[in-house]
Amino acid sequence: MSHRLPVLTNTQVRVAVLVAVLAWFLHGLLVPPPGPAALACGLSGLALVLLGATALDGTPAGAWALGAGLAAACATGLLAPATPWVVLVFVGCGLAAGRLGGPVGALLLGAGLTAVLAVILLRGRDSSELWNLVGLCGMYAYIRAARARKAAAESERQRALLAERAHVAREVHDILAHSLSAQLIHLESARLTLAAGRHEEAAALVDRARALAKGGLEETRRAVAALRGDVPPPGEALAAFAEEYRLATGSECALTVTPGPRPLSAEAALAVIRTAQEALTNAGKHAPGADVAITLAHPGDRYELCVTDSGGDGPAAVPGLGSAGGGYGLVGMAERAELIGATLDAGPYGTGFRVRLEGPLSP
Repeated sequence: MSHRLPVLTNTQVRVAVLVAVLAWFLHGLLVPPPGPAALACGLSGLALVLLGATALDGTPAGAWALGAGLAAACATGLLAPATPWVVLVFVGCGLAAGRLGGPVGALLLGAGLTAVLAVILLRGRDSSELWNLVGLCGMYAYIRAARARKAAAESERQRALLAERAHVAREVHDILAHSLSAQLIHLESARLTLAAGRHEEAAALVDRARALAKGGLEETRRAVAALRGDVPPPGEALAAFAEEYRLATGSECALTVTPGPRPLSAEAALAVIRTAQEALTNAGKHAPGADVAITLAHPGDRYELCVTDSGGDGPAAVPGLGSAGGGYGLVGMAERAELIGATLDAGPYGTGFRVRLEGPLSP
């Protein structure tokens, strides 16, 4: 029967090393015991360093405790230079680098360097002990660099988390905007048809709205799959959107897809799908009765999506208006394009409105 050894965390390893080093200092202080004054200074320094690293950690009082611990270590070195007093200096400066940093940490490092230099000069210690100064500076720099790397990694994690949240928000907006706007059109048409006494037509419109609601749920599931990297081919998705637009509005929706030299990346394919979906939703909302043309071409080593409406019978599309009433439709499309290195142009085109997405095949 095999037994797996427990895996220690980084914090547990650091605590174990700290305890071992301080135990080494305590053993060297007590065996053989120095004079009463040196023993009192050594034990006081140990207590102050532990207090600054635990109960007062991260507080101004903790910085003062570490500083007092360094002073006690210096006094121990002056009274009993044969003891491992310099260990306490290294521990205090290391804690200052890891817990405090900044001007306070640098000040405590200076205090530690001063303590080591004072003991060497005043007690006539061997000049080789000057290497302790180099060791203190190297240890401080290493700990500060490790802390900076950890902060950078945490910042990157937060940035990735915010980017993922923005990604999910765009997906939810696009799905709800498209599905709910189409349902609203059908239900409003059903209401007007009922008022006119055409009950069978109204029932058909309500059935279509129900189908759109069901399709919205399916689209949500597809979006979740897309977030996991499972993106449908753009041609199939565009064909489905075109058919849905025809059924929802009764207008024409021409689709032209030119095969490219290689498939789009998952990010580019998702951008094409969501941009076309949002553009069709905006056309249905802001240009009632408009015919739409969708083209997906691959000029050179790039892809180009154009969704153009004829203007319809209603007011012209307004740049910046979203389909869910929040005003984020075109903004969301532009943000999505920028994230994958593509460009989005949207504005009046002839009598209608055009949305154009262009980007490289290689992200």
